[in-house]
Amino acid sequence: MAAAVVAGRFCSSGIFRAAWRGYSLIPGPGIHGQYSMLACALQAHCCISAPRDVTVEQRRQSSFFNKLTADELWKGVLAETTGGRKGRGKRTKKKLKRDLNRGQIIGEETYEDFDTRVIEVKNVFNMTAKEGRKKSTSALVAVGNGKGAAGFAVGRATDRMAALRKAKNKAIRYLHYIERYEDHTIYHDIAVSFKKTTIRMQKKNKGHGLRCHRAIITMCKLIGIKDMYAKLYGSGNLLNLTKALFKGLSRQETHQALANKKSLYVVEFREECGPLPIMVAAPQGVLREDPEPEDEVPDVKLEWNEVKAAQGMKKSPWANVRRTVW
Repeated sequence: MAAAVVAGRFCSSGIFRAAWRGYSLIPGPGIHGQYSMLACALQAHCCISAPRDVTVEQRRQSSFFNKLTADELWKGVLAETTGGRKGRGKRTKKKLKRDLNRGQIIGEETYEDFDTRVIEVKNVFNMTAKEGRKKSTSALVAVGNGKGAAGFAVGRATDRMAALRKAKNKAIRYLHYIERYEDHTIYHDIAVSFKKTTIRMQKKNKGHGLRCHRAIITMCKLIGIKDMYAKLYGSGNLLNLTKALFKGLSRQETHQALANKKSLYVVEFREECGPLPIMVAAPQGVLREDPEPEDEVPDVKLEWNEVKAAQGMKKSPWANVRRTVW
């Protein structure tokens, strides 16, 4: 015990270091005699290994991010200082709180059956105080699998390809399921409006094809609608047209839903069957005995051009034009 205490006191004077390195101390005027004797004893009776390289790694027992909540960490990031805000247009860009987990890949889901179509690509400009007229690209993209699932989205970026990629990735996350009658057309005629755009859609038989606006034809192919007639009124803005189309198709009522709502049979008249009706849906609950009152019959607004065409009154604009015979 006494030797350990003495050795602990001698560490500061370098006695152990000298003995460890293999040097012998000779008593002199600056070194006490007992120090040299202790060094010689250590060299004779102790086995001291050669020095080795030691790597020291700093570790923190607790993480800094585990002590503070996310809101407390964001307060330091979003803090603003008023010292550098002088003059017009000298304000720094305000930082916004973001979800850091957004955009991470979860699982291995693939969308191999979906097809992508570009509806519109245009350049847009934004006037800023620092950069002036800032140019960016806006892309309207629609996706669908041809089996009733489809969606659309708008992507904006400075690069054209980045805008298309953003729009596609966003559209695949916001899908609509569109009901189709016999997987080729809509269930009933639809009239829908969005802002200044109005679309009137009519149900058609197999083989009729798509007779619509070019953007409506593209989106109907993505949805899986093969036979339909659509007429566009008002503004031809492609974004409003797309929103109006998905709004009308997602709100259509199936035959079974209509039968359950009215508690009546739903029948359909077809040209190949003449005046005989065909029952397409039956109510699942109790059948209502009294017929549907007249005030419940929907008041459908008819277009005068469609009425004239149905009655054979519509003529070609070139019917009474005199042509010069050469």
